Amino acid sequence: MTQSGKLISVAVVLSLLAILSGLLFGQEKIPQMGEWMDVWVSRADRSLLHCLTETEKSLFMDILAKQKKREDTGQYEDLVLCFEVMFNGREIMRPALYRLSDGTNDFVLKYPDGRCYGLGTREVLQFLTSDLMDELFEYIESAPTMTVTESGQSLTLHCVENGWYYQKIDNSFFMDGVLVKDELTELTPQNYRRMDISFSTIPQSVQVKITLAGASEPIFEGRAGQLYRFNPPVSGLYKMQVTAYWTETDQHQYGGYCVYELDLQIKKAPRIRLSAWQVFQGNLLEVTVMGPQEPDKLSARFDGGRAGPFIRRDEGIYSCLLAAQYPGIYSVSVSGAGAEAEQPIRVVAAPIQTVEDPFPLQTEETAPQLSLEGVRDQLVTGSAGKYWSGTFRYPVQRDPDMGSRQRFEGQPERMDRTVWWMAEHQETIFAANSGQVFFVGQLDQGGLTVAVYHGMGLYTWYYGLSEALVDEGEIVYAETPLGLVLVREQEPAWFGVQAVFRGVPLELSYLCDKALLEG
Repeated sequence: MTQSGKLISVAVVLSLLAILSGLLFGQEKIPQMGEWMDVWVSRADRSLLHCLTETEKSLFMDILAKQKKREDTGQYEDLVLCFEVMFNGREIMRPALYRLSDGTNDFVLKYPDGRCYGLGTREVLQFLTSDLMDELFEYIESAPTMTVTESGQSLTLHCVENGWYYQKIDNSFFMDGVLVKDELTELTPQNYRRMDISFSTIPQSVQVKITLAGASEPIFEGRAGQLYRFNPPVSGLYKMQVTAYWTETDQHQYGGYCVYELDLQIKKAPRIRLSAWQVFQGNLLEVTVMGPQEPDKLSARFDGGRAGPFIRRDEGIYSCLLAAQYPGIYSVSVSGAGAEAEQPIRVVAAPIQTVEDPFPLQTEETAPQLSLEGVRDQLVTGSAGKYWSGTFRYPVQRDPDMGSRQRFEGQPERMDRTVWWMAEHQETIFAANSGQVFFVGQLDQGGLTVAVYHGMGLYTWYYGLSEALVDEGEIVYAETPLGLVLVREQEPAWFGVQAVFRGVPLELSYLCDKALLEG
């Protein structure tokens, strides 16, 4: 035999082997079914299970016998039914029947291990239109539907216990695995107050619960007839859960309850609120924005002083602080995606009285000194987070000897609104609130000084100390000892505390009265 003849013979043999292999192995063997096996038909979530009769078993075996292995089944997406074959209470196989996603009557059976087989349309339709399927879908067809209507727009949800729905195609029923919770309806202030729920079959009772996404406490909870009370506080995604109960009757086959879930995307215009319309110099204002669409882009501007960053106080609620520095009438402007507004504010002058006593703080000539101006110029806002909690406290447990609107002759301007105490014996100075020690050192005019940063640009400065008890970078809390004031040669010693917000001196008494940015 010539070389070419050998090659031809080999090719013919290989072709015959390939054909034979395809006939023998192209279709994997399916476990044989016997009378002792139970076959169940169900939905994917197993909430409805029906055992097949012997007639349906034969139809199912006929389907299994006619399946052909497929290589590419990515186009099959629409679930029709699931099958479970049990032997002595143990699952033998669990194929799922899918329909071609383009709507044609082509089918495929998928197994949990990834095997996929094509099926003839005639056999599948024969099974789906059997007596058992008629009973199953008659039960499904009697299940109720729920319609949510907002200003003429309706969203209808078909429900069988958990929200699956069916549709009829070519005299055959197919169950599509579309969960109701994937539905989303957008509501605006014009229509969410007129939301209405109706059912194709009147339930015995209906309970509605609406919760802001990510929150645990419901915004609304009550009967469907009370939906007019629903008033979402902010824009955002809300979860609406409707639980309806029915009682089975002779006329209505369906009994039990349905739980519907859907998303409500609420679009509500943001609201801006000021804590006051008039404020004294050295006091703070709170600006609150409720329901901004993009809170990261919020910012405030105040020509009468300085504005701080916005922080999140609650779900959909953001606030910032404004320090009133100059007297006059100004506008507070808030900008950001979905929140632009201006509000007028009046800053009232608070004159400072200068006493004749000379400025009492003296620095040690041998100690390294820094100017207060130089240290202030190096200030960094640090974290925009809020470290303090509740109201601030005085550094000692008694009222000051000189208020924030009094100053010594020759007192540096940058130490305005400092509150002063005169110590006649040794005093321990405590932190006014929680924060981080920003500075410890000798100032050319403030003496030994400790500065604590409380977040968002708010500092407290403790002047005239004799000894520091903390180091820079140390975390302190309210009433943490910061330093000592020593009395020498029976002469009283003065020390002072100043609050500063982004370079603006503040009234310490205001901070001691107000719990800023608290709930």
